[in-house]
Amino acid sequence: MGTIKDFVSIYHPLSPTSLRKFEKLFTKKNFKKNDVLYRTGEASSKFFIMVDGFARSVLIDKNGKEKTRSIFKSPAIFTSLISSLNAEPSVAEFNCLTDVTLFEGNFLNFIELTKKHHDISILYNRCLEEAFINMEDKATILSTLNATERYLHLKERIPDIENMIQLNHIASYLNITSIQLSRIRKKIFSK
Repeated sequence: MGTIKDFVSIYHPLSPTSLRKFEKLFTKKNFKKNDVLYRTGEASSKFFIMVDGFARSVLIDKNGKEKTRSIFKSPAIFTSLISSLNAEPSVAEFNCLTDVTLFEGNFLNFIELTKKHHDISILYNRCLEEAFINMEDKATILSTLNATERYLHLKERIPDIENMIQLNHIASYLNITSIQLSRIRKKIFSK
């Protein structure tokens, strides 16, 4: 997958006219591992369609400790919705866990297209539905599964995740320490 059309086909097909208008919103960009896409406290209307790589949203607590809120595996679409819709500072930072290829667009321009093109509006709804399902899934996992079960659930979704991103980011996403993750992995892989 490497084009806007490829990404759109996952969610909802667009008419040729709508697809051309949607594609015009974006600029293709390449980022390196650890590059920041969106800073905490930044008010911006950027949104991203990632076609290659891994990124994350991270919260920084009052002690300066990072907490990985979400891990995005391509193909993925993401933004700070609060910032994009309300021009408020983002509470999260978005950064690259690997080298990343993405399309960057203006969210407010996207919203304007949804008002004029029904198929683009449906695409937006499908993306929001997926985001909500992912948030609901993570909340359920964090509240009902123990640390080992959370790790195994993540491994089901992304089997070779340890070969792609740093273990400390995985641990943070799972809401455990790196030491806990090492113990879990040792126990699982020693069987």
